[in-house]
Amino acid sequence: MAGGLVTGIVFQPVAELFRPYILHSIVIILAIAMIRLDVARLRAYARRPAILGAIVAVNLVATPVFMWLIVSPLGAPAGLEQGLILMAAAPMVSSAIAMATILELDSALTVAVLVTSYAFVPLTLPALSLWLLGLDLGVGFFELFARLFATIAGPAAIAFVIRRWVVRPEIMARNARAIDGLGVVFIIVFCLGIVAGLQAFAIKKPDYVVLTLAAAFAANIGLQILGTILFLKMGRREALTVGLVTGNTNLGLVMVTLADKASPDLIAYFVLGQVPMYFLPVLALPVYRRLLRT
Repeated sequence: MAGGLVTGIVFQPVAELFRPYILHSIVIILAIAMIRLDVARLRAYARRPAILGAIVAVNLVATPVFMWLIVSPLGAPAGLEQGLILMAAAPMVSSAIAMATILELDSALTVAVLVTSYAFVPLTLPALSLWLLGLDLGVGFFELFARLFATIAGPAAIAFVIRRWVVRPEIMARNARAIDGLGVVFIIVFCLGIVAGLQAFAIKKPDYVVLTLAAAFAANIGLQILGTILFLKMGRREALTVGLVTGNTNLGLVMVTLADKASPDLIAYFVLGQVPMYFLPVLALPVYRRLLRT
């Protein structure tokens, strides 16, 4: 997945080839994540609504307000400031389920957070970004709600139809790795498509690109630490899982929702903000293993 980003940045004609399929890949990635839901494990967390509600409230409400309080006094460029706040307001990225499995964290908890947060984000993100935080995104509350809802409802409907009438659960269980592999293929398609034009933008505004990359890494790591600390009472493995889903959010979902309204600087954050999500898990794997063993 990280290689997809690098390949697209270096070979821009390849990135341009995949640019038209960004929205399609987002829909398919979300649909695959929902197809792979383990309903039995999901029910186990559904019986603990207070904990699940607290995690979702932190992810969708507390973190964007926290980010706004930190970023607003800094005088950062408008696109970067908006990107950081929207990153904090976005729901967890669906590939966090695979990351949790690789890092030996609680994948069932990531599934529960995914389902719950995606149900509420069409309400929370427009309300926070437009009303509470005063971000001028060039789109009204109800239009932003409708765009987010449609982008999420489409994959959910596809997953429901496939799970209910197309493929039996036992067949999906036997082919779980193949389904996950298909998801990775479309994540690579997404990674290739989103970096179209980034090379030219970086040549034109290299200082902004460096600043944005540094801010994206700092925000990702900082929110992971915050999420972990807030939920340490759940246990170390669960707290690290909450940290993972707090710091790794679905910027792609926000990007396709606002694609025709966002400024070039904001689009650049949506793209560069993906870099920590695909590189940090590789670098952090030894750290997670040490933390889980101690």
